[in-house]
Amino acid sequence: MGFIFFGIKKATIGIDEFLMKCPSCEGDQYADGIVTSNYYHIYHIPIFPFEKEVTLICQTCGLKRYDVPFTPVLFRDYHEIKNKYRHPWYTYSFLLVVSLLIVSAIINSVT
Repeated sequence: MGFIFFGIKKATIGIDEFLMKCPSCEGDQYADGIVTSNYYHIYHIPIFPFEKEVTLICQTCGLKRYDVPFTPVLFRDYHEIKNKYRHPWYTYSFLLVVSLLIVSAIINSVT
């Protein structure tokens, strides 16, 4: 009987400066942030991504917030920046391979 290696991994999408509401400063402040994409994997092969998180450090007070969900609640200009930080293409590789196999099977059964 073999072992199945599966779990969750993170991939860094980008590093940037964000305008956010700091809970310590109680105002809109700039923060340095690292955006990461979380995805499921089996045997280190990405299956599919499921969420984005951001680690933030307030430039005014130095408050560090780790693995905060990347949502509109946190960022004032969320809708402008969400397209800039997309899940990496390789996190969809398993879904792409399965889709190609299904299309190939359909084409072979028709001919």
